[in-house]
Amino acid sequence: MVKVLLIQPSDIKNRKVSERDLSMPLGLIYLGSMIEKSNYEVKILDRNLHPSNEYLIHLLKGGWDFVGLATFTNPMLYDAIDVSRIVKENSSSIVIWGGFHVMSVPETTLKHPYVDYILRGEAEESFIKMLRLYEQGKDFSKLEGINLNPLACPPNIEEVPIPNYGLMDLKKYSDFPISTSRGCPYKCSFCYNSYGSKSMKPYRDISIERSIELIEDIVYKYKRKTFTIVDDNFPSDKKRLKTICDAVSKLDIKFNAFSRANYCDTKTLTYMKKCGCWQIDIGVESGNQRILNLLKKGTTVQMNAQAISNCKKVGIFSNALLMIGIPTETNAEIMDTFKFVLKTKPDMGGAAIFYLLPRTKLWDFCKREGWISEPETLEGWADLYPVDFTTPKTNFSEVSNKELLEIRENMNKILNKRRYLKKLKLYLMNKRFPSAERIIQVFKTKLVN
Repeated sequence: MVKVLLIQPSDIKNRKVSERDLSMPLGLIYLGSMIEKSNYEVKILDRNLHPSNEYLIHLLKGGWDFVGLATFTNPMLYDAIDVSRIVKENSSSIVIWGGFHVMSVPETTLKHPYVDYILRGEAEESFIKMLRLYEQGKDFSKLEGINLNPLACPPNIEEVPIPNYGLMDLKKYSDFPISTSRGCPYKCSFCYNSYGSKSMKPYRDISIERSIELIEDIVYKYKRKTFTIVDDNFPSDKKRLKTICDAVSKLDIKFNAFSRANYCDTKTLTYMKKCGCWQIDIGVESGNQRILNLLKKGTTVQMNAQAISNCKKVGIFSNALLMIGIPTETNAEIMDTFKFVLKTKPDMGGAAIFYLLPRTKLWDFCKREGWISEPETLEGWADLYPVDFTTPKTNFSEVSNKELLEIRENMNKILNKRRYLKKLKLYLMNKRFPSAERIIQVFKTKLVN
């Protein structure tokens, strides 16, 4: 039997895992479930939980035919390179990389001596075809999606199996992610969804029946009543949303979801609250209209303010997601975002330092301006991004790195002031309580002020 070890590289360096919440590698869970359904042996290693190289070397003694790594263009590339080196030095496994980074930067990745193959696009069907050819002793290098070959058509997501979360140690994760769609119907200039082949479908959701089945599976099989719907924009189809909400309202669930501001009207939010939604993460990004236009958000400052206001009216926790240090952004425009936070008073939020993703529209803009050039090696790509996700390395705003960090710290203090007291109030209102482990973790972070 062909054996596959899937690895989520770590994006944590010189930090303890307990310093942040960990997200389950949902993409690898879907891929692993497909491999398992096809009667091949599969195991998933999350290096955020098990960063020890000794543990990896021990696992490699299992004789895996393939070791597959999920990659994103951020500091995890350091660990992905290190993992691939260890695999090549301690086994005869074939190393294959997938994920956003190889989709956007395939040539450089493929040239690396520790990478045997890359797999571009949504991998479930292509990976299985590759395993079958390998099992038969046949060449799979000509398959669509492999290396620089043309991309394969994306899989029919109705035929992709319901994910087997049992492939992970569920007790190690504070959150439980589910997905009822893929892609995003919008093309924001900073987002990886703005990059892709015309042959790829940018957005599609799974059927209402399958969405309900997925949620019921989590409740009855995994005994989970709280989870996160990680769709880029869960309420994008309001008729579909209402049907799902009506069907699962009897399950006594609590979840948070992501949404664009223009979908956060009171009617939609009321439906979501009815079936258990208690928090909406809103991609506000900026409090300045020129910046929103540059980001091609398709929203306005007023839309964002109204979305936060509507959440308060309905009784849903609002989480404002913001960015500063955007290319060409001035100090005054960043201050507009600060003023927006002070005026709208979202329940919580986070201000992140902006960093460029390759081959996005903003990347292309900065490249045309001569501000950035593409690294020629994987190590060069890894070095382009901050290890701690804060210190900017691609700051093309009109504000210095030092000022950006100071503004970010002050903005986050405002956004997260008494956030845990507010959350506790919502827990009590919804008769849903955090675990003792979670309460201890919160007090250890000393964020209550």
